[in-house]
Amino acid sequence: MIVNDQEILQQLVKIVDDHEINLNENDILNFLKIKYRWPSKYSWGQSTIQIISQFGTNDSTEFFDLNGCFIYEKWIEFYNLGFTTTIGNVLDLNHQLRELQEKIFVYTGTRINGNFYFCSGSTKHRVSFPSHKHDYHVIVKPIYGKSKWKISGKDVELSEKTLLVPSEQEHYVYECVNKKLSLTLNIM
Repeated sequence: MIVNDQEILQQLVKIVDDHEINLNENDILNFLKIKYRWPSKYSWGQSTIQIISQFGTNDSTEFFDLNGCFIYEKWIEFYNLGFTTTIGNVLDLNHQLRELQEKIFVYTGTRINGNFYFCSGSTKHRVSFPSHKHDYHVIVKPIYGKSKWKISGKDVELSEKTLLVPSEQEHYVYECVNKKLSLTLNIM
């Protein structure tokens, strides 16, 4: 069942917005160098690391060896070309992310999933999935950089304030010309 209580959702957005997360590009690159942290898929089926292709589809198969271990050296080529990377299930990566997960758990009584959207900036590659919607709410916290979104046909610039994308709202990122890292939290 999805949370539809606006007061609860706004309090969650405030908790996320008020929580400090200090990460930079090198931190994320170093996380990705932890070879055995990133299997090709988690036990529940979610991919760990994917790029968003020109067609908007996820592709990650060439970034994993036959044993399912992440090959950083192959992935970094695509990152340097400007492709956006999704990194799944990240709320355990450092103390600030673990603290945020704990704050949300204490408030809601539910563990949630967090993902990074990580981009070196691009004017020639798709920076998001095509327009889509979810049957759950998404809280988006910008860590650094800015991006331009379309949400239900409206333009939104995301650079500092945390954003709530309500369930069933069409959305996509249409511009990200500089380096960007954002954390998305799926609220069901």
